[in-house]
Amino acid sequence: MTEYATIHGDKWKLADIKESVEWARDEQWKKQKWIVRAALISKGSSSDYVGQKYNPEHTKLVEDGWSHDHCEICWWSLHEDDDPEHGEGYTTDGHKWVCTECFNQFLASKA
Repeated sequence: MTEYATIHGDKWKLADIKESVEWARDEQWKKQKWIVRAALISKGSSSDYVGQKYNPEHTKLVEDGWSHDHCEICWWSLHEDDDPEHGEGYTTDGHKWVCTECFNQFLASKA
């Protein structure tokens, strides 16, 4: 029998998110407001800037270029917003995020 969870109003097969939930259970999460961060932009792609070296001839550092992250479990968008549903979440380091709904549903008992 297939087991399901409802996340942000959508029905998810638990088997489809099992690995992500298991990974997240091993992490230390803290709740915080999501804020825009610096990004490296190169040939139409971007990456979160975390202090890594880059070639400024081919890559541009944009101070407010990282505009959102996704929940590591359900892919919910977290971004700068006054609505806590999108504007707050749980993070390990400011670069990996879990939405509040997934945290409460799958991780809160481990916190």
